[in-house]
Amino acid sequence: MISVIVPVYDMEQYLERCLQSLVSQTCRDFELILVDDGSKDASAVICDNWVKKDERISVIHKQNGGLSSARNCGIDNAKGQFIIFPDPDDWVEPNYLERLTALQSKFDADLCICERFHANPELDVPGIVTVLDTETALEKLMHPDLFCGFAWNKLYDLNVIKSNDLRFDEELGMAQDLHFNVRYFQCCRKIIYDTTPLYHYDKTTGGVTSGSVSLTQRKMSGLKTYIKIGELAQGKYPRVEEIAYSTLCNLCLEYIVIYYKKKVRSKAIIKEITDTFRTYRKIFYHCDVYPPRNKRFSRLVPIHPYLYYMARRADRYAERLWGIREDKAFHA
Repeated sequence: MISVIVPVYDMEQYLERCLQSLVSQTCRDFELILVDDGSKDASAVICDNWVKKDERISVIHKQNGGLSSARNCGIDNAKGQFIIFPDPDDWVEPNYLERLTALQSKFDADLCICERFHANPELDVPGIVTVLDTETALEKLMHPDLFCGFAWNKLYDLNVIKSNDLRFDEELGMAQDLHFNVRYFQCCRKIIYDTTPLYHYDKTTGGVTSGSVSLTQRKMSGLKTYIKIGELAQGKYPRVEEIAYSTLCNLCLEYIVIYYKKKVRSKAIIKEITDTFRTYRKIFYHCDVYPPRNKRFSRLVPIHPYLYYMARRADRYAERLWGIREDKAFHA
C-alpha cells in the first residue's frame, strides 16, 4: 500500500483539483492522508467533506507548523510500505501511482522519480528509465538543470525513512525537500529515474513550495539549507559539496539584488549574505555548473555588495537598451 501525504494550508482554490486527480488513480491500493496545517480558509471543511466521500481518505487537523511539520505528521501516521508527497495546488496523471510502484517492483528500487510536465511540451520525452547509483543520483539532484529537488515526484520507501530516522527539517523554510532528499539518497542502494511526465506543477498558484520576492525569514533560511547540504556531502561526495556551496553563492547574488531592489534596511541581513558569499566564493568561481554570466561582477561583492548590485543593474539596462539577447541565468 502507498501512503499519499498532502500537506494543506489555505488551498481552498486548488484542493478539489488535486484531490480529484488522486482519487481517480488507476492504482487503488493507497491511503490518502490530508494534513490540515491550521488552515484559515475553507480548506479544513473541504478535507472533511472528502473524508466522507472516500474511505481511503483521512484528515489530521493540527496547529500551523509549516510544510515540514505537516509532512512529518504524515510520516508519523502513515501505514503504507511506500510514501509520496504531492502538493495541494498541483495535480497528477491517473497513472501517477501505478507507474511509480510498477518501476519500484520491477527494479527493487529504494526510490523512484518521475518527471513533471514542462511548459514547452517538446521537453517532455516519456519512457526513458535509468537505474542510478547513489553518487550519480545525488549529482543530478543537486544540478540546477537536472532533477528537481522537490518531494512531490518521488516515491519513497517508508521503511528507509523510518529505519534511518529521516524527517523534514522544521528549522528550514526553503529547499527543505532538497535537504531531505540528499539524506534519503545516501541511504539508497538503487534509484530509478523515469522521464515520463506524471506530475502537473502549477507555478502560478503561489502555493506551499513557492518562493517570496522579499527577503523573509523563510527565504533567508535557504542559506542555511545549502550550508547543511554541503556539510552532509563533505568528505563523501566532493561534487555534491561543490554544487551545494556554488548554489549557495548563486543564491547570495540573487538575494543581494532583492535586498537593494526592495530597499531592505537591515545591516544584519546584508552582512549575513555578504559573509556567506565571501566564505564560499572560491568554490563558486571554479564550479562549472553555473555559467560565467552568473558570476559576472560577483568579485565586487567582497568589496561592497552595493557595487555588485549597481554593476548588475547597469548591465541589464544596457541589454534592454541595445537589444542584446540575455542568456538564461540565476537559478533559485
